[in-house]
Amino acid sequence: MFKSTLQQIFLFLVTLSLVYYSGKHLMSQNGLESFLDFGVGMVFFFSFIFFMNYFLRLGSKLVSSVSY
Repeated sequence: MFKSTLQQIFLFLVTLSLVYYSGKHLMSQNGLESFLDFGVGMVFFFSFIFFMNYFLRLGSKLVSSVSY
């Protein structure tokens, strides 16, 4: 159980950094001008889905550990 939580925290931090940096790159662009920009957009949306998954799992673990 503890290893699973540490693994989820690590994956949460990895997806957090992917969402942050790919989103920052997409915001600085004026539009999708090349396949690289399209790839960065795909990385953003896929990592955002995984980010929300890990966020909700860790949040539910936190709430269940705090509640009686």
